Amino acid sequence: MIKINLIDPPYELTDEVKKQLTEKFKQDDSPVWKKPYIEKALLEMTNGKCAYSEQLLNTKSSYMEIDHFKPKSKYKDSVVEWGNLLPSCKKCNTTKGEHDVVAEPIVNPLTDNPKDYLYVKSFKYYPRNEKGKITKEVLAINDREHFITPRSNMGFMVADDLENLFELLKTASSERKQRNNISKIKSLLESCGPKYEYSAVISTYILYEDETYKDLEQYLRANNLWDNEFETIKQTLSEIAMPK
Repeated sequence: MIKINLIDPPYELTDEVKKQLTEKFKQDDSPVWKKPYIEKALLEMTNGKCAYSEQLLNTKSSYMEIDHFKPKSKYKDSVVEWGNLLPSCKKCNTTKGEHDVVAEPIVNPLTDNPKDYLYVKSFKYYPRNEKGKITKEVLAINDREHFITPRSNMGFMVADDLENLFELLKTASSERKQRNNISKIKSLLESCGPKYEYSAVISTYILYEDETYKDLEQYLRANNLWDNEFETIKQTLSEIAMPK
């Protein structure tokens, strides 16, 4: 889970439209939030990921659902309130259900920085405080089948690729091959960033748990190969990583 910046609402969602949709929902419980322009804007806001698990949405294994952070059954006036709608995978949306986040707060990635409440170790989330504990339980973000296994598979794959590229870099027989390997390493590290799946967990694993990255950075600095681009990538990953 990473901090999400709330974007502007779609232009179609005017005050008058919100009023009409809210009244419609109150009348017959119609799924008034299921509008293509709402779904498109929400996916844009999270780079196509679940706001909670960071699972990539609208794939064979996970289709997008819209979560009402404040549950629609209890807070009907917020049924299409911009800032109360979050793109979610089915697992998170179903598990969270009708949990009352006002009575028992959980992390809201639109207003909270998740790393203030949770930390990551070995592809699992752990609470820093009571709000983090409730969040972990309400969202079941450590479900092994849905989350831990795919997160760890991805993390190990990135780590293996990084190790292989590091070996190729150290044994590069020409400056051209060295530049090529450095470019591939940068692209691989960038794929751990906020636009990509499971970025909080993967960036934490690579920066703080994988020994290869530490050796790589030391090697690059020692050989005057560490540049501003590497520094920017590291800073980006550090901002979303959640070490203890």
